[in-house]
Amino acid sequence: MHIMTEQTAVSTPTYPFSHRLKTWLAELRDIKWPWVVFPGFSVALLNVVIIGTIISIYASVVSVDMQSPEATAAAVANGATLIGTYASPVAQFFITILVAFWVCKRQGTAVTWYGLLIGVVSGIAAAFQVALFAGVPLSLIFDFTLLTFLPTPMLAGWIGARRSQKVLAVQQRVYLTSQAIAHAPTPQAIVNAIGQYLATANVHQIGLWEILLQGAGGRPTAVSLLAAWTAKQSESWQPGLQLTADTTASLSRLSPDASLPIRAIDLPAAEKQSWEALGARSGLLIPLVTPTGSWVGLLTVTSPASGGLSRSSEQDFVTIAAQIALVLDNLRLVAQAKETAVLRERQRLAREIHDTLAQGFTSIVMHLEAAEQALPTDPQVTERHIDQARTTARDSLAQARRVVDDLRPELLESTPFDQAIGRVVAQWAAHSGVVAEFKVTGKIRPLHPQVEVTLLRSSQEALANVRKHAQATTACVTLSYLGDTVILDVEDDGVGLAQQAAVPDGLTSGGFGLIAMRERVEQLGGELFVESELGEGTTLSISLPLESGAATE
Repeated sequence: MHIMTEQTAVSTPTYPFSHRLKTWLAELRDIKWPWVVFPGFSVALLNVVIIGTIISIYASVVSVDMQSPEATAAAVANGATLIGTYASPVAQFFITILVAFWVCKRQGTAVTWYGLLIGVVSGIAAAFQVALFAGVPLSLIFDFTLLTFLPTPMLAGWIGARRSQKVLAVQQRVYLTSQAIAHAPTPQAIVNAIGQYLATANVHQIGLWEILLQGAGGRPTAVSLLAAWTAKQSESWQPGLQLTADTTASLSRLSPDASLPIRAIDLPAAEKQSWEALGARSGLLIPLVTPTGSWVGLLTVTSPASGGLSRSSEQDFVTIAAQIALVLDNLRLVAQAKETAVLRERQRLAREIHDTLAQGFTSIVMHLEAAEQALPTDPQVTERHIDQARTTARDSLAQARRVVDDLRPELLESTPFDQAIGRVVAQWAAHSGVVAEFKVTGKIRPLHPQVEVTLLRSSQEALANVRKHAQATTACVTLSYLGDTVILDVEDDGVGLAQQAAVPDGLTSGGFGLIAMRERVEQLGGELFVESELGEGTTLSISLPLESGAATE
């Protein structure tokens, strides 16, 4: 079966200019001006320090070669003029880019505004520097001359802002990938998340592999594909695809603490053919290792381009590798736990059947065989054996019902517990013709599955008894959450328990039975009470701890 991911076209919404203008102005209102003013003047200060340092170095070098102080002073003045004229604007340009990048990356919002405004402040600061050191009148600076100092630093601020936007976008993609992986229920969901957020145009396929065999140092010598993401629906890998160290020697070169970039052109002929058969001319092999040093799998990112992935793209995939290893290990542990739970349940059922039904069936066979032997000569013995076989069969039927009752009801698999009880009450009322009401009091809290099963079965048996024996016209079932206790009350306005006492217990009449009900409740650390008066109806109350059930697992 091919693994494919549905490709959906995402259209970018277009907004009218007025909407974009309002958004832009709203961002301007949220600007933190200290993060504009101080970084802008810091650009000028750093520029002064750097240029001053360069001039000092230049002066030291010139003073060695010059013979007279006058010549030295003249050479230093000329050099300082040249450095200030040509080197200072260049230094300011690159310093503005770095400072704007740092501020925009730190703020994370309105980055374009921050970049442009930092450029404006640094340009104004540069104009004041010129006025201070070159003796230009301030009145001239505040004329149109000031505008000549702004375009270059504003451009530098914009470049720094754009660069920070790219870095923030990468960080956002890595964050979204991490969130999706953390909640991924399957290996396929993991690779889908990686492909959705991290795959660039140069990424062809992403594979998640489980380790089948390991060699020296724990290195995988055989891996099998768990799940795959592909950029093209027509080309996809299949689960179960295997790679071995014999045909893919790169596996034996893997290290648990480093990824392995590969280029098919640099590989031996056999391995080159193996990778090109998968549509990969280059790729990245990333070991998935838990913090304890256990290999749990392998992540492969392949590309049809021979040049391979960019360094930043490789780093993005390596960044999430540790989390993938943990999630994959957790999924493995969950699967093992489920398998263990299934095995335990099978063993429990086997013990139940062996201890009850198998012995009962054996007894029935023995009695029937004895009856068959005695049939020609002694009818009374024959009848006695048949009666015993019949009694044993009824007991075995009751035991079989108990075993079935221990399984989680289908109703609880598809319906929340309180709604499941409500459906039981509604269905019972519809079939019995008795007016029934269901109420829930207290804050609903999650219950242990065994508690849910016990309360559901108890409500069913209690209502069945009301229908059979109480001759009631109304009934009420109440589910109460009180602190660390859950209580189930079943009340009716029937004839009371005195008349019910003559009726055989439900154990042999196809129901849960009061005795079995009490045993189950007590096994979970709860209590069962029955209150009744002749002609006043009956109330059955079951109280169970919310955390009960765990101790019996």
